[in-house]
Amino acid sequence: MAHWSTFEKETEKETKKLIRSISKIEDEEDQNFQSALKFTWSNFKFHRYLDVDSHKVQRSISGIYEKLMVHSDLSKAGSWMRLTEEFLNSPLPNTHETKPPVPFQPIMGEPDARAWLEQHVVTPYWATHASRFPHSLHLHSNLLNVWDQHLYNTDPLYLPEEKAFVSETQVIRETLWLLSGVKKLFIFQHHDGKVSVRNDVVVTHLTSNCLLSVLEHVSVYGQAVFRLQRFIDEVTGHSSEPGPPGSGSCSRKGSEPPFRTYQAFVWALNKYFTGFKEELTTIEKEIISNDETVTLSAVLERLSSHLAQIKVLHKVFCTGVAEVPPATPNVVRASHLLNTLYKAIIEYDSVGEASEQTVALLFSLWTETVRPYLEIVDEWIVHGHLFDPAKEFIIQRNKDVPVNHRDFWYATYTLYSVSEMVDNEEKLNDAASGSSGGDQSSSNRQLTMVSFLKPVLKQIIMAGKSMQLLKNLDWKEAESSETSSRDAERKSLYTLFLESVQSRLCSQEGSPANTVSEQQATARSLVKMQSIMAQHLEIDDVHDPLLAINFARLYLEQSDFHERFSGGDFIVDRSSQSITCQTFELTLRSCLYPHIERRYIECCGNLMKTLKKDYMLLEYLQAMRNHFLLEAGDTMYDFYTAIFDKVQEKESWQQPSFLNMQLQEAVGQRYPEDSSRLSVFLENIDPSRKKHPVNNLDALTLSYKVPWPVDIVISSECQKIYNQVFLLLLQIKWAKYSLDTLRFNIAEKLEGSLGEEVKPKEPSNQQIHRMCLLRVKLMHFVNSLHNYIMTRILHSTGLEFQHQVQEAKDLDQLIKIHYRYLATIHDRCLLREKVSFVKEAIMKVLNLVLIFSDRWQAGFGAWKIESIDKVESDFKNCHMFLVTILNKAVCRGSFPHLESLALSLMAGFEQC
Repeated sequence: MAHWSTFEKETEKETKKLIRSISKIEDEEDQNFQSALKFTWSNFKFHRYLDVDSHKVQRSISGIYEKLMVHSDLSKAGSWMRLTEEFLNSPLPNTHETKPPVPFQPIMGEPDARAWLEQHVVTPYWATHASRFPHSLHLHSNLLNVWDQHLYNTDPLYLPEEKAFVSETQVIRETLWLLSGVKKLFIFQHHDGKVSVRNDVVVTHLTSNCLLSVLEHVSVYGQAVFRLQRFIDEVTGHSSEPGPPGSGSCSRKGSEPPFRTYQAFVWALNKYFTGFKEELTTIEKEIISNDETVTLSAVLERLSSHLAQIKVLHKVFCTGVAEVPPATPNVVRASHLLNTLYKAIIEYDSVGEASEQTVALLFSLWTETVRPYLEIVDEWIVHGHLFDPAKEFIIQRNKDVPVNHRDFWYATYTLYSVSEMVDNEEKLNDAASGSSGGDQSSSNRQLTMVSFLKPVLKQIIMAGKSMQLLKNLDWKEAESSETSSRDAERKSLYTLFLESVQSRLCSQEGSPANTVSEQQATARSLVKMQSIMAQHLEIDDVHDPLLAINFARLYLEQSDFHERFSGGDFIVDRSSQSITCQTFELTLRSCLYPHIERRYIECCGNLMKTLKKDYMLLEYLQAMRNHFLLEAGDTMYDFYTAIFDKVQEKESWQQPSFLNMQLQEAVGQRYPEDSSRLSVFLENIDPSRKKHPVNNLDALTLSYKVPWPVDIVISSECQKIYNQVFLLLLQIKWAKYSLDTLRFNIAEKLEGSLGEEVKPKEPSNQQIHRMCLLRVKLMHFVNSLHNYIMTRILHSTGLEFQHQVQEAKDLDQLIKIHYRYLATIHDRCLLREKVSFVKEAIMKVLNLVLIFSDRWQAGFGAWKIESIDKVESDFKNCHMFLVTILNKAVCRGSFPHLESLALSLMAGFEQC
């Protein structure tokens, strides 16, 4: 208290007396006494006691008197006026005076108090005609005057201008205030978002140009701080100033709140600026304490790392936020901001040790900004709920498609992306992920989908859709109390990611002894590698030690990279991009992706088990093969032979009631569970397609009622392919059945027919022999085709399909396997449009078989030698054409599965 004035000492003494009188506490060391002393001192120092206005007091007294007179309280009114007059005219304590004259004057402090105020209160240097402060007369402290005198002596036109003199301390404090976000300053002026420096402000020990250069450098960072602070205020809702167009305002509508990614980014920025402002406050306290000399250059040197970080933050803000067009959707805004941070980390990470602090800052900023994205992913893959009210996530729910709809897996989610090559928003319809695209809109920026999620995007989509489907399948495990308790204790994806990053960083630090030994070994390896690289460079006449050191360091880093991670659980990509950003990408690959992979395996595994066990997915797939691909041969034999018999007997068979009755009788005996699901109907066929007998079966179509959710795998499009194969098999079966049911009673029919003819053109035995040979040739062709389809194609492909179904990890993979299986049998059954000419040749042979069978049943009287010659000629031509085409395909190796059919048909052709 050595610096206290006499007035302050007397005030403290009287204050203690006041506390003892009121509180009755005599011990000054008592805690309650000290609390009361602090409270009283605080009120004395900081409470504002306004000067008393006697006119206001007199008006209040008169007002009360008039109110009492209005209410007829004459006695009270008289007493009020008398007592107030006596009080105002009574003498004051310790004086003999009455009330002071109007207006009352405040009590002035003692002279030593005034001196203390003059020493501690800042001189109003911002005033128009402020007095100049005293300073040293040393030459260094008067450089401005010396320079002005020099200009005056050397330049006859030089006219000194009026200057505002400030001290360096005042410049430092305004610099600190500028970087703190204060706008109303004297040296720095703020206009329309830009910061400028007054050109009339000078200090005595610097030239005006030198000071202006330094302050303009500072103003750039101040402007960056203002811009970032305005963005923070806009997002947090504290800004009342409307921003100019293109200023990076986060909301496009007044009522629309900023989406969560921007909020997280602002939270990270605010967190950084809180620490930065604490550093500024520390510097200002040091200036106020005046314990040591603080210069502007020292302050800027101390803040150099922060200023460099502010420059990086401002660059990220400009690229990721401010330059995005105002009408851009939130999904593109969020994606672009995350991509900007991602690319900035990779860019600065490639520099190496020189940018460690910048990478650490950007990584912390990225981890905070990415939190909403990871929370959306976590909610989706854990609870099956894609909660994204602001539509900022790259995957968005199509609410028009309910979960229990058969198109849920394909059309329920929308994956948004913006092309890097074309400046417009593109729609990705990815069958692999079961996603459909979004609306197209133009944009003048090259914005991209979030990069860090690309390696696990498929797993996220599969896990999310699987979990949502499980929630709607009455999943037993999802309703158990144990699962609820486990979910309450479960850590979020974001928490697991942060813990993994922390664990990775701790494991890389290692013990000090190991670190020292590793550093020594690295130094020795670096020296050795440097000599080797120098020798290699000298071969090309290059003598650059620095280049040799950098090459040596690069090789050592790649070697260490390979040794540490080549034996891990993940595959190391040795591409140039991976080596450049190895640290950040490996952090994601080891700390984030494994958690998503585990959840993907768990969700999709539970869905596959539920579909196979509770919804009999495998049984339905087997039923499709049994009935459509005729694997249940005895059952379907009863159905289609009834149709073939009707055709041979020239009876009508194209009646839905007859067809469904035959199907129910055939299926109900061996597969009663499928009898209610199977049905048959007739489609309307173009009359031009019925010009051949073999096309009479084209209208026949099987239908199998597949319940939800199995219809996601066995869709209506799949049933169309099944029906195409079924129709081909039915036509082959019809030709085979027609040849198999022919009887050798042609001699009797021949005698009856020959009685009417006078002279046949050739002997009857020879004609019978030709007919039998033709029948055998046709049977060989049909049997070869039948065996190829039923064994080489359907059976072999079916076994492979069953094995793949058991190995499928998720529903999307199972759908792919099923589609690939159908495409394979569709292709190998020669139903593809590209090989339609081969199918036409086969259909022509089958048609010849039906014509031959019909004429055989009618007897030889219905045949003419020319007809037999034509059938033999047509069959030979088709046979030769197929053998030639199939042999060429087999020789090229493009259709190896056709080899058995080609050999079989070639053997039959050689016998012709």
